[in-house]
Amino acid sequence: MPEGTVLISEAALKGFCAAVMERLDVLPKEAAAIADNLVEADMRGVESHGVVRLPIYAERLAAGAVNPRPNVRVVRETATSLVVDGDNGMGQIVGMRTMEVVIDKARGGDGGCVFASVRNSNHFGAASHYAEMAVPHGMIGFSFTIGGINHMVPWGGAEGMLGNNPFAVALPAGEEMPITLDMACSVAARGKIIVAAAEGRPIPPDWAVGPDGQPTTDAVEALKGFVQPVGGPKGYALTLVIGLLSTMLSGAYFGTEVTHMYDDLDNPQNIGHLFGVLPVHLFEDSATYRSRMDKAIREIRGVHRRPGVERIYLPGERERLLLADRRRTGIPVGQGVFEELVQVGNRYGLTLDRVGRQP
Repeated sequence: MPEGTVLISEAALKGFCAAVMERLDVLPKEAAAIADNLVEADMRGVESHGVVRLPIYAERLAAGAVNPRPNVRVVRETATSLVVDGDNGMGQIVGMRTMEVVIDKARGGDGGCVFASVRNSNHFGAASHYAEMAVPHGMIGFSFTIGGINHMVPWGGAEGMLGNNPFAVALPAGEEMPITLDMACSVAARGKIIVAAAEGRPIPPDWAVGPDGQPTTDAVEALKGFVQPVGGPKGYALTLVIGLLSTMLSGAYFGTEVTHMYDDLDNPQNIGHLFGVLPVHLFEDSATYRSRMDKAIREIRGVHRRPGVERIYLPGERERLLLADRRRTGIPVGQGVFEELVQVGNRYGLTLDRVGRQP
């Protein structure tokens, strides 16, 4: 771990985040759910969507830009589809409630493939959290969202009109761990640049360009510019389609309608999501599916490796292994992020206890 990194226990970090949310009028049960979402991201090594987001969440709640107690409701429904209005609630709450309804609907009656489009939500953290909710029910889960900042340009453009629009797909397996793809459509999530800026670290030159359009390793300058799409024009096309899927079915904001999560604390963001499930048994015998998934996973892991490579990982596997390790040893939080959390705690009369500090 980098010098000055602070180790915090899972219980202490979750308790702190939940207490901050409660101070801002979020119901205790929902505050705990938001905390679980954030801290789990850090435990998986996805710091870009972890507690680094707590300060802006708190700031938006305090400013009245987010509704702490939303009335999340279904406004349109068929046997296999839903449109959900999040009432400007915290994205984690809107996302979890919606995915619960999607799963229940797919399990009820004759069951079926169900998708829900969402409007009037907010930043919902790591997309994998929602896709993986389907896995224990023998379903493949999908989660898409539009970003809360236009920090990517259309390919060949010079004006930000797109987010990096993350998505996740989670596939259950048998004896093996599920496969979870969770990725932004940029080379690196903007949250990773935020973490680097908070900790005073440089970023790789292919992550972003500064406001002058030139590649930069300065994280602060990168936050003034644009993130780079993964795979060049293919990444641009992918983020465009994910953004359209997340917004055009519900009336959520897109393009010039999108406000800035950090700079505009006056207006609701009207973030859009798309959630869905494919129950495995509708397509294949469940036991056969699980057996074939395990075989596929073992074949991928068992390929001949390049010199110096100790293990082949499947998508989501590193994160699950890291989660188990950090549950035992504590969660490393960079000095800059830790100081921001302390400032939030001071604002609401809360103390963040640490396990220890790296020398």
